[in-house]
Amino acid sequence: MISKNAILETNDLQIGKNVVIGDNVEIRCPEKIHIGDNSVLTKDIKINCTSFEAGEYLFMCERVEIGRGGCYGPNSRVKIGKHVGIFEGTVINPSEEVEIGDDTGIGGDVMIWTHGAWLDVLQGFPADFGPVKIGSNVWLPARSVVLPHVTIGNDVVIGINSIINRSLPDGCFAAGSPCKVIKENVYPKELTQDEKTNIIEDIIKDWLKLCEMKKITRTIKVRYESGKIFLNQGYNETIYNIEERTIQGYMNDVVEDLRDYLRRRGIKIYTGKPFKSIKL
Repeated sequence: MISKNAILETNDLQIGKNVVIGDNVEIRCPEKIHIGDNSVLTKDIKINCTSFEAGEYLFMCERVEIGRGGCYGPNSRVKIGKHVGIFEGTVINPSEEVEIGDDTGIGGDVMIWTHGAWLDVLQGFPADFGPVKIGSNVWLPARSVVLPHVTIGNDVVIGINSIINRSLPDGCFAAGSPCKVIKENVYPKELTQDEKTNIIEDIIKDWLKLCEMKKITRTIKVRYESGKIFLNQGYNETIYNIEERTIQGYMNDVVEDLRDYLRRRGIKIYTGKPFKSIKL
């Protein structure tokens, strides 16, 4: 579904299945606009660059801006992998190429810069132009800033309010201004079965409390065992296979609400449909 007041200007437009493009979304990319299946671009979003590509299940929140200085140069390309979230108020400047890997989250009010220049370079003032590459399975939290020439590896977690002015290796936790590696080879971490069970049971308890707030009055029973969540609504059963990330059985709005809540808590199950929750 594309809003009537959305603007998409390009020579090569490819929009996947079940894509939502909301009000006041403007995408102007002369070379190409490619957006994968089940992606959601909420509203009040502006994208200006030479080329924009995004894989399936992109979720882009309000007031995201991709563009600013030099946004139509020969290297002004943005390539985003699958299952990526980019949250409110983030600014991405693609004077040079910006690449974001699969399953990566970009928090609110993040700034990603590929150029920095204003003062007279002939008087010795700095000017910096360079690409940014962010790997797969990265969490770049709110109000962080990424500067030109930075590569962030895979499986990286960064602390809030960090300024990333140097490249970071795979699997680390890094934070600070300027950002420094705090711990190496931390992620991914192998959890015990008991640890996994405790995490999932806490998620289920919190979701059941949320169901009460949403006044979901249907008879609901939920249990977790052997790597699976069993959701029973009367005689109807749904099985969430957490290890395989699949869902089998009865499907309705309550099933989708739990799937969306699992996503919000860091367990994503992709079914070929957009995530959807029951509103409060």
